[in-house]
Amino acid sequence: MFASIKRLIGSVPSRQDEGQALSAWAKSQGFAFKRVKDKTGGGYVVETDQGWRVEWGSSQRPYIIGHELRFRCDTGLPGDVQMILVSKVVAQTLESDVFSRFTNAMQTQIDNTLPDEMRWLAMHPRVSLNASAMLAKRYALFCNAETVIQAWLDAPTIQELESAAANWWTDGLLLVMTLNRGMLTLRMPGQNVESGQLQMVGKLFAQLSTRMRQVAFELN
Repeated sequence: MFASIKRLIGSVPSRQDEGQALSAWAKSQGFAFKRVKDKTGGGYVVETDQGWRVEWGSSQRPYIIGHELRFRCDTGLPGDVQMILVSKVVAQTLESDVFSRFTNAMQTQIDNTLPDEMRWLAMHPRVSLNASAMLAKRYALFCNAETVIQAWLDAPTIQELESAAANWWTDGLLLVMTLNRGMLTLRMPGQNVESGQLQMVGKLFAQLSTRMRQVAFELN
């Protein structure tokens, strides 16, 4: 399984330790950097002063090989609101792996060993991105609470997403953004992390997480 993901990202050279880049970026932003250890060998955490954090460590998802970089924020939204945002290229790749799991005539439901977000590609409605021609052309958004997500997609959020799409979030970039159990999470491969990359992704996530918390406050 997930051979198509391997073909998508290709063979990626890996440095053994990304701590230097994470530490330098954290210092430049005034964020706290620390090393953590666990059963998988540990990793790094950057704690921001903006309500979100960055984690680097062993991959928690089968579609990300090796290490992964995670941006995470507790939004305060209800735990049953579920969302996935990816490029259409990545969505198609993940969907092909999902559906290959239950093409056998004896199977009647999606394999529960799959990560939640991969099942959502088949389970949840697609949300319109027609407010932005660029985003509608290149990205796929699925959610079980469209009114929440449409409120999230205000003008500044769309502008930040468009900036990312124009400058660094390419069609084939294996970047998966999810909302589940109130947590907004952005996952991407953790190999060859650079300070410039962290700066760009951090800028995007700061806007998206701040707006998501605002939506949660408005709904309460």
